[in-house]
Amino acid sequence: MRRPSDLTVTFGLLLVCGLLWGPEPASGLETASAPERTERHEVPEHTRIPAFARLYGTGCSTCHTAAPKLNVLGEAFRLSGYQMPENDLLVRRDEPVALGAEPWKDVWPRAVWPSDLPGITPLALRIQTDVRALGRPGGGREVSFGFPWEVYLLAGAPLGDDIGAFLEIEWSEESGIEVVQAKIAFQDVVPGLPDGAANLWLGRQDPFLLTFTDRQIDRVGVVGFSWQRFNLSQLSLTGPAGEVVRQRNDLRLGGGLPTIEVNGVIAGRLHYGLGLSQGAESGTRDNNAHKDPYYRIRYKFGGLNLRGRYDPGGGPVLGTGGQLQDRSIIIEHFGYRGDESTADDPQGPHRAIGFSARALYGPWDVGGGWVRRSFDRPFATATGEVRGRSWFAKAEHMVFPWLLGSLKYDRFDADADAQALPAGHTLDSAARRVVAPGAVLLLRQNVRAVVEGRIFLSGDSFRAAGATRSSDLFLRLDVTF
Repeated sequence: MRRPSDLTVTFGLLLVCGLLWGPEPASGLETASAPERTERHEVPEHTRIPAFARLYGTGCSTCHTAAPKLNVLGEAFRLSGYQMPENDLLVRRDEPVALGAEPWKDVWPRAVWPSDLPGITPLALRIQTDVRALGRPGGGREVSFGFPWEVYLLAGAPLGDDIGAFLEIEWSEESGIEVVQAKIAFQDVVPGLPDGAANLWLGRQDPFLLTFTDRQIDRVGVVGFSWQRFNLSQLSLTGPAGEVVRQRNDLRLGGGLPTIEVNGVIAGRLHYGLGLSQGAESGTRDNNAHKDPYYRIRYKFGGLNLRGRYDPGGGPVLGTGGQLQDRSIIIEHFGYRGDESTADDPQGPHRAIGFSARALYGPWDVGGGWVRRSFDRPFATATGEVRGRSWFAKAEHMVFPWLLGSLKYDRFDADADAQALPAGHTLDSAARRVVAPGAVLLLRQNVRAVVEGRIFLSGDSFRAAGATRSSDLFLRLDVTF
């Protein structure tokens, strides 16, 4: 039988997701929270993590659709560097500890600029508990209890005017303890520019190259996309005697890296980011003298702008049962260039480029994208290139304020120039096509249940084509407090 074309699969996914259409909320639900009823939204600092919810005494759904998935207001807050603007709708409930008196500003530089600390300890915990039923190559299924699968320590707080901090530490049985993010955000570092136009973020941080698919911003399920976790070491070569050879290069574009970044929002609609990342490393020490530059650009048409405000005459979608919805189109583009060459392992530079487009229309969140990565002379040959390409699409529909249907499509393949491979070696197939249907239930605003499948239409998780798995099933309980 012929396999379905990529276009057929993509349209089929969108059609199936359309069948998830549920009834509209009753009119009584239109008496939602105050931020939904107003015509102007300032960016609140809260509910990125439960510590913010305690600071401001508000619910998680103000900034999250299904945590950690941010809604448009939560994303505007993140771009503000975890700073709270003036907002009559949100009053800070804790009493901050003053570090210096306000009049000290008038005598600066003959005094230290005043600041403050949170009046409560800004910590939160997140526990992910999984049941995973993974198909084995050749048949059968392996069921694992991840009790727990991952545990996170989260912290975030404003440190006076225009400085914010965020910390994310992750524990898992496989990887142990890992600092995922630990960054300081300095906002408005260039005097005279509009608010939010020039900011400086330092530390280990996610470069957020395409927020449309990012695991910390917009992924409500378990299954991610190939380009975010792909690295060169997952490709394998078969040698003349049948031996398998792998190349060492562990850089993933979807994780945290030691980075210096300048970013900002211009005219409320255009976001830019320019960064210099350490690239592949061990801890905080680089493995070579190179640093990796990257950039990203995003533009939003319609809806709540990236500074958290509506245009005159605009406003939120009503009748959503307490969930903040939007009507907008977002386009994104990024570029990344790195070099992981060392004296013991000479390689050429690698590059990545990506595009995505996304439409938000009330309960619908639909989009797709493309990412290409290339590696020059990755196997220490004189010439040649290895390329990896990923196409992906996603459609989500909010059936009820507490129920979200999701459908994803992901395709990845890799090829190599003949001169890029050592003599007598061949590149094993890494092509795969995956469909991932799922549902997310909010048992409470901070208690999320996920049911998600992963169906391999072809290939496997970066393995040879002959090792195809048929399907996987994931059940997750995600609790944050």
